[in-house]
Amino acid sequence: MPGQADKDKGLAQIAARLDRLFEERHPEGRGPYTVAEVSTGTGISDTLLRGMRKGGKTNPTIDTLVKIAAFFDVPPTYWVSDDPDKEVAGRDLQRAMEDAGVQSIALRSKGLDAKGLRFVKESIDMARSSQGLPPADASDEPTP
Repeated sequence: MPGQADKDKGLAQIAARLDRLFEERHPEGRGPYTVAEVSTGTGISDTLLRGMRKGGKTNPTIDTLVKIAAFFDVPPTYWVSDDPDKEVAGRDLQRAMEDAGVQSIALRSKGLDAKGLRFVKESIDMARSSQGLPPADASDEPTP
């Protein structure tokens, strides 16, 4: 049976992950969401959200965690995963693949050898640069 130390550790993990969502998951070109914005978007009280961020004695329900995950567009498993970065990257990839243009490029790239894939990557990098977009994050790319 889990003790108070396990509960405190779990609440601290939730607090750290929630704080990270506030800091990192917001629309491009603006700062982090406020507690009031998340409260309005989720229907969760400001008080509960603040308590969760502090890691206090608040014990959120699964429904609360699911609502917050949906608001920040991360999978609900984000809260309990051993690798939350992988959970978020997987969701972001899924969202990108839902874009018909991205999906078309991915499907057309299937079967290309390493040289062909490198050419596609370089072409995309040039297109991004020509539109004033920042370079793609190379740390997300698989190594051959």
